[in-house]
Amino acid sequence: MTSSFPLLNLPSEAILHVLKSMDYGEFITISLLSKRAKQAVESMNLYCRHASVVISDSIILFMSRDSTHVKLNFTMDNVSDERTNGSLSLPDTVKLKIYTIGSQEMKWSIKGICIKTWINHFKAVFHFSKFDLLRFDENTSRFDIEELQTTLRTIGVLYILSDNGWDVKSILKHFPARRLWFNNDVFKRLGNPHSVLIQNYDDLEIFPEFELPNTLDLDDLLTTNSKTIDIHGLDWTEKELNRFLKHWIKGSNPRMEKLSISLFSLKASNKFNILKGIKCMEMPADHTRWFKSCNGSVETVTGGYDFYRRDGTKATINFWEFGMGEMYVWYSHCVGKEEEMGN
Repeated sequence: MTSSFPLLNLPSEAILHVLKSMDYGEFITISLLSKRAKQAVESMNLYCRHASVVISDSIILFMSRDSTHVKLNFTMDNVSDERTNGSLSLPDTVKLKIYTIGSQEMKWSIKGICIKTWINHFKAVFHFSKFDLLRFDENTSRFDIEELQTTLRTIGVLYILSDNGWDVKSILKHFPARRLWFNNDVFKRLGNPHSVLIQNYDDLEIFPEFELPNTLDLDDLLTTNSKTIDIHGLDWTEKELNRFLKHWIKGSNPRMEKLSISLFSLKASNKFNILKGIKCMEMPADHTRWFKSCNGSVETVTGGYDFYRRDGTKATINFWEFGMGEMYVWYSHCVGKEEEMGN
């Protein structure tokens, strides 16, 4: 904006019309000018589709709406390496980056505004109440976990990566979430993993270490009480997979709605060995059903092998070309409709 323009002196409808003609960098800048200017931008009813936080050497807030992305990178440039009470205060120097697919990006930086103020501001502007994902990466223990908890509050997915320097149980305590993702080396650091696996998560996902298989064993999986379970790089035999299915038939994992397992070995699995001793029916390849996950998403399930638990609950297992596949449990609330796809 190169000339003076009394925007806020216009009628509300005119202000809104002008704001909608601006790009993201312009109306975000305007939202910082005053309380009234912020309220005018809020009236645009912009809704963030995804908001996440990554904590590492810096703290990054990421918000996306359609094809436009807003990134706030809080750097440690102005913070001494000397710690107070064993941890660093959250930084107040931010580098903002706004970019839209197919257009030029915008960058600027500002000092002196704390992270909590920024979060509250963007929650109001983009109309969201919580972060979809919080990821703990390397060197996160430099920050005070109590301050982070107060600043970030409610989250959807908690994702704990390797070498974050904190006790895993402390992170789980301070950041309760319905969905938990972590790497296998984090899993191995859980002194008593079953105390975590038995929790009623909606979604539990465990990733393998680099070039190493996942160490989750049969007893671990039988203990897991999540609705959706996704285990990557599992080093199991066909016999172990067969044993799990037979345990499920007898009543194990009663909350489980969907199980995804990818095996560490890329060789093709023998599905007949996995289904050995299990009464099942192969469905035609063009037989289509729709499965509704606990997060509300609906996916297409074609073909597969149907089998039943002793209480009459039906499940379908679909095999990938290499390394196991997915198992769907058809509770009444998991039966979706084609028209629900993409909601």
